[in-house]
Amino acid sequence: MNSSVTVLPPLPDVARLLPRQQMAMDCAVCARPLGASGRVLAEVRHLGLPFRLWVCVRGCPASRPAFLAI
Repeated sequence: MNSSVTVLPPLPDVARLLPRQQMAMDCAVCARPLGASGRVLAEVRHLGLPFRLWVCVRGCPASRPAFLAI
């Protein structure tokens, strides 16, 4: 039986993200500036407000996500 299973990375805690990451100016995972590129990782709610988490288009070059380093 062949089945494809998608393993999603852990979502960053919105409360621990930097303001620039919360405002989609920097990647929510590696904290690099997104510029005009990026893709949506997830849409989450924090304190009742919707947040759209943006990440690098081709994957983050960082070996360890920035939100795990905090």
